Formats: sequence, structure tokens, C-alpha cells
Amino acid sequence: MTEDIDEVDIYFNQKGESTEAENVKQGHWAMEKASINPARRKLLRLVGVFGKPEGQLKEESGLNDFFFKFHMDFLLNDGFLKLENGMYRLTDTGISLHDSVC
Repeated sequence: MTEDIDEVDIYFNQKGESTEAENVKQGHWAMEKASINPARRKLLRLVGVFGKPEGQLKEESGLNDFFFKFHMDFLLNDGFLKLENGMYRLTDTGISLHDSVC
């Protein structure tokens, strides 16, 4: 018995790796999403060049647990922040975004 394969499965099976243009477009989209949100800009500004631990960021940002996790997950997953030894720090991309919007 054969499995039913629809057009979406066929499309994703043929798609393969993303092109450089698609990667650049995705990066620009992520930077726009991070820069237009005031809470994300504030978190980037609070982390700053020296980094901060989670507790201090939560306290200084004034965000509740849900929104803090929501925005931090976005910034971590899209490569603006990294977590090293319990400290949140800006990545190179995060530094360039910080310099342009904070």
C-alpha cells in the first residue's frame, strides 16, 4: 500500500537547501522584526556590551515571565543573543542591531 503524498510534501522534498539570497532575506526579516518591537529593543539595550544574567534582565525589563521568555526566545533563535555561563550576551549580529536601533 502506498502512502498518499500531496503537493506540499513534493515541494518540500524538492526544495533542498536555501540559497544565499533566501538566507539574506531571512536575516533582514529577523532584524526588522527585532527592531520594530520596543520590548526587544529594550532587552538588547539592557544586555548591552557586557551582558547580564536572566534575573537582572527580568527585573530591569519589567516584563512578565511569559513575555520575557517570548521575546528572549526570538532574540536567541534568530541569533541576536547567546547564553554563556548564565549570562546573556550580544552576538555580532546583535551588536550591529544594537548599534543601529538602541
